[in-house]
Amino acid sequence: MAILSAYVIEPQLVFLAYLRQILAEAGLTVVATSNQIDGKDIAAHDPAAIFVDLDFFDRGGPNALCKIRQATRSAAVIAFSSSDDPTYAASCYISGADAVISKRDGEESVVSSLRQALAVAPSAN
Repeated sequence: MAILSAYVIEPQLVFLAYLRQILAEAGLTVVATSNQIDGKDIAAHDPAAIFVDLDFFDRGGPNALCKIRQATRSAAVIAFSSSDDPTYAASCYISGADAVISKRDGEESVVSSLRQALAVAPSAN
């Protein structure tokens, strides 16, 4: 599997090392991180994938995904959330997510979900 670049939007810096490890296991290398959506920075890095912690946006995740899609149409957008509400997940997909991954899953399941999302996301291929 080719190594793809990833942009991570995560406000809690304590989790970045863990996320870097998980993303690396899935074939992604982190090229930039931010604690907010910065369209210009996303465009400047032109990542293959954007990994965003939606819990930071307090149920405003679908709006955040729309902002990310305004910044890039080509990157695979992977939403990470603790919500298990299928309606919330559906609204994330409608808003531009290529995958919605649960924080409640174990590490192996998250890595597997990431790999599956990247395999089917047309923008990451």
